Amino acid sequence: MANFLRLTLVLIFRLSCWCLVTSNLDAKNIIFGTLVCLLIPFGDFRKLQLNALIPEILLTLRLPIDMLKESFQLMLIPEPCDSFVEEAVSSRVRKGSKYAEFLDLFRITFTPMSLVTRRKDIESWRVHLVKNSVNSSHERGDKS
Repeated sequence: MANFLRLTLVLIFRLSCWCLVTSNLDAKNIIFGTLVCLLIPFGDFRKLQLNALIPEILLTLRLPIDMLKESFQLMLIPEPCDSFVEEAVSSRVRKGSKYAEFLDLFRITFTPMSLVTRRKDIESWRVHLVKNSVNSSHERGDKS
């Protein structure tokens, strides 16, 4: 039963990614997406830790709201500048599986103002952010 639940979660995740990429919820698209999801090879579900994966999935459901919020913030930045920061990897991801790690990476990269550039070490991501150069120069004490 646990393997069936794991398989179902992976298929739902793949199908939701398909629908996000295609931006289409028509019945034909969902049927075609399901076929594509079934054709992609499956991994070993015995190592899939649901206690790490389910909270990551629930956090991922918030993405459309975060994406819209950051899109409007990005449009309102008068002078964008690049910044690189280290962001901690979720503790659930460190104890969890590769799927949970992918969801953590996906959640950071999906929003328009942040992009993971690499895995710095086991505990952190190196993330590229877009910030307002006017605010960041005032924070440093620079006078423009």
